[in-house]
Amino acid sequence: MAEFGWIDYTVFGALLVVSAGIGVGTCKDQSKSANQFLTAGGKMGCIPVALSMLASFLSSITLIGQPAEVYLYGGQQWLFGMATFFIIPIVGYIIVPFFRGKNYCSAYQYFGERFDRRLQMLASILFTFQMIVYLALVLYAPALAMNQVTGLNTMLVVSIMYGVCIFYTTIGGMRGVVWIDSFQIVVLFVAMFAVLLKGTIDIGGVSVIWERSKEFNRTNFFNFSFDMTERYTFWSSFVGSGFLHMSIYGGNQLQIQRFLTVSSVKEARKMLWLNTIGWTLVVFMCVYAGLLIFASYCYCDPLLTNRISTPDQLFPLYVMETLKIYPGFPGLFLCGIFSAGLSTVSTGVNSLAAIWFAELDGTEFKKNLSESSSGLVVKIMALGFGILSYVTVFAVPYMGGLVELGVSLTSTLTGSLLGIFLLGIRFPKANAMGATVGLVVSVVVLSWIALGESYSRSLGLKVHPPLPSSVRDCAEPVHINPVENQEEAFVLYRISYTWYCMFAVFITLILGNVVSYIYAAIKKPEEVKPNQETNASNLLLNERELKPVVWAKV
Repeated sequence: MAEFGWIDYTVFGALLVVSAGIGVGTCKDQSKSANQFLTAGGKMGCIPVALSMLASFLSSITLIGQPAEVYLYGGQQWLFGMATFFIIPIVGYIIVPFFRGKNYCSAYQYFGERFDRRLQMLASILFTFQMIVYLALVLYAPALAMNQVTGLNTMLVVSIMYGVCIFYTTIGGMRGVVWIDSFQIVVLFVAMFAVLLKGTIDIGGVSVIWERSKEFNRTNFFNFSFDMTERYTFWSSFVGSGFLHMSIYGGNQLQIQRFLTVSSVKEARKMLWLNTIGWTLVVFMCVYAGLLIFASYCYCDPLLTNRISTPDQLFPLYVMETLKIYPGFPGLFLCGIFSAGLSTVSTGVNSLAAIWFAELDGTEFKKNLSESSSGLVVKIMALGFGILSYVTVFAVPYMGGLVELGVSLTSTLTGSLLGIFLLGIRFPKANAMGATVGLVVSVVVLSWIALGESYSRSLGLKVHPPLPSSVRDCAEPVHINPVENQEEAFVLYRISYTWYCMFAVFITLILGNVVSYIYAAIKKPEEVKPNQETNASNLLLNERELKPVVWAKV
């Protein structure tokens, strides 16, 4: 087990100190109103917000998990970034003008306006459950992986990071979150680039990586199979991830809230394109990292030799074994991984405060709030959700299937919520009953499939068998028991996770329309009140007349 040196601890500590310092430096005026705390008054530039959106889009799970997926299944994931370029025009010309025109504090206020306040509340509750579990996991999972490779105390690392993150998120508001995210995403790029460059030089160049990856079939970048049970194909990586990206940009509070932090629709579109370029670059780096790690271990696979127990330990193991002789490199890598986690947590906490502040609409409590009092309320909400997420970390090791449920909801819920949004703007006769049934059924069905996949793996059933590797060059002989006639899991449990979001969208749309029709047929006309105020035809009209975002004082 490798250990960190004092230089590594210094590098990692510097990340936390600078992040906290930026939070202190940007805290001016953030407590004066809810508007300032949640959207920075709509006065941020498109470049820092694009970097912040990219940081919140990523997570430490992504940076550790994606290279591990490439290690196991090959580089088909490179299409994840390319797919984004095809959905950004939809987001930029339909979803952005819509949300800026409505000036919603919460992405789910439209559900209350178009359908029913109870549906808005349900969406907020589901999002909150998913986000709390996910935020706990994005810091716990990489800390656990680092612990098993380096011996770093998992809970101590998580506690320090949560303390710093909650501090700067609470005092800095959205302005602080954006600037700290921008700093941390730069750290992430520097760390990844440094590790990949040094690793490439040490292994003998790109040609060595390519030849070794090709030898074990990791270079099949265009698998045109239509089999949805294959982990990655061209169609799942392009079409499936396209739906995922559209739902995240168009149905997720973390991203939609960013639309209001810039001054105009034009600036928001610039922000989206800059974010897309950055995300594509990150995807390429993660794919390359996976191939580099595989080329380093292809003849003595640490998973087959049981040197590590899970794939998410591959990247930390690689860094500690190959780069530990260079002081500061392991610490820089740790900074990069946890920068992604910190940015996700800070953004998530701020977004949770936003949606629950919106849930107070119509209450006497909110009506009686002054401008400064509203700022204090959202700050307390952010603090409370930060503490709740931190407390959840201690329950993660004992939550079992709930962790899988929380993670699966990340793609499933955003797809379902995008489905409701499309249901509202495209189908004027859709009603609250149809939208609610579509949301609930899609979440339940896709969560069942995700949990079934996880349970099947735990039983040793064949779900997505990895591509081959070898142990021929290990220092000591390794005996591997061949697995013969391994029973396959139920076919639905073998569907690739890349399709989950698309299924969620279509289940929500189809069931939403069917149930709306049936409900309207059996109920009296006055009991069914579909709101036809918003439809697709008016989303693109009079865009130039949209006024700058100005929040009403509360």
